[in-house]
Amino acid sequence: MRIAILAVGDELTCGYRLDTNSQAISQRLALLPADVVLHLTVGDDMEAIHRALDTVLNVADAVIVTGGLGPTEDDLTRQAVAAYFGLELVEDAEALARIQARFAHRGLAMPERNRIQAQVPAGSTIIQNERGTAAGFYLIVGQQSPNPPLRGGPGQVASPNPPLRGGLERHIFVTPGIPYEMEGMLEGFILPRLQALAGTGHHVRRAVLKVYGLPESEINERIRPLLARGRNPLLGLLPHRGTITVEVAASGRTPEEAERLLEADLVALRAELGPYVIGEGERELPQAVADLLMERGLTIATAELGTGGLVAARLTEPEGFERWFRRGVSFHSEREASGRGRNSRMSYEDDALIMATAIQKAAKADVGVGVGPIVVPEDSTPQRPYGVVHVAVNLQGQETCRRFSFNGDRTTVREWAADAALALVRVWVLEQNGGMSR
Repeated sequence: MRIAILAVGDELTCGYRLDTNSQAISQRLALLPADVVLHLTVGDDMEAIHRALDTVLNVADAVIVTGGLGPTEDDLTRQAVAAYFGLELVEDAEALARIQARFAHRGLAMPERNRIQAQVPAGSTIIQNERGTAAGFYLIVGQQSPNPPLRGGPGQVASPNPPLRGGLERHIFVTPGIPYEMEGMLEGFILPRLQALAGTGHHVRRAVLKVYGLPESEINERIRPLLARGRNPLLGLLPHRGTITVEVAASGRTPEEAERLLEADLVALRAELGPYVIGEGERELPQAVADLLMERGLTIATAELGTGGLVAARLTEPEGFERWFRRGVSFHSEREASGRGRNSRMSYEDDALIMATAIQKAAKADVGVGVGPIVVPEDSTPQRPYGVVHVAVNLQGQETCRRFSFNGDRTTVREWAADAALALVRVWVLEQNGGMSR
């Protein structure tokens, strides 16, 4: 199956926002028996959208369109698609009720302008929006469709488009451009429908491993044989703020064959990446640390200077954090955090170690975490900014401290440092209690 992705929005063509939707969709489609053959971006213009539809419909079997379903005058995607195929826009009662209920939940009446977000081209299947107001829609066109492609709009005479490649039916999915809303429709409707279109003789099984503590390049080297193009299972690496997601998709003629191929690769990955695998599925670093603390019966407290409470915030994300989290303290200066004076010879490593030990004792916790200040070195420039931070962990009197350097502005460095602190807690607990090798 050949798939094209069409992103619509002036904010994309003018460079104000990046088109992250096409990237996210392609990453998910890579795990299907499908080839993404084209990414195309156009502005909020009726004729531009029509020309784009000419292009994508002649190179792909399925098209995913994102953006332009808002309630404002410049949101033209639903109108453009309807006009392109010579279809009327019709209002869906259930979609309208959902929009009204969403406003009512916030104590507001739905503005009349939002009514258009419940309208879709006639003959479409509604893709309900569980995360926002605008309904998406799914349209089948082509030889086997009662709605052959026609160009035309209000006041225009509809005329046939150029013949579609191969003369076969096309599947068109249209979603809002807001990533969170698009992702909900992608997972809940589009991917299952595309999988069904692939046929019952093709079965896909997927799994995800989350890896932290190894750079993407080293992971790539360790598992290089598994990353060969055209191989089954298909593997993909997706980095996000230090965590590398390894996605595995196995296909087979039967569910059992696909499952067998998948499990063989998972065994190989666990053996090769070992303790750097922080979890499987959707489990992120905070949950991995929480699970480890619960498993070992440990409690934790934090004292932060450079990260301003972000480590504590991460630790309190998982459900039931009261069982392992004792206290979080945020400081504003080295003097307040560790007693460092202006002429003190204490190092930033000393700051972090003192903070970790002090909070561990004060909170009567098993683990104390100390995060020193974020230091911007003299060779950091506005063009290539970076920061340095020291993180210390005290586990029942056993101390360690690491110096981390991260590229980016202060906000970025704080985010990375908070994750690095969680990862250091995990590594130190494993090292001191066994289970960290390789």
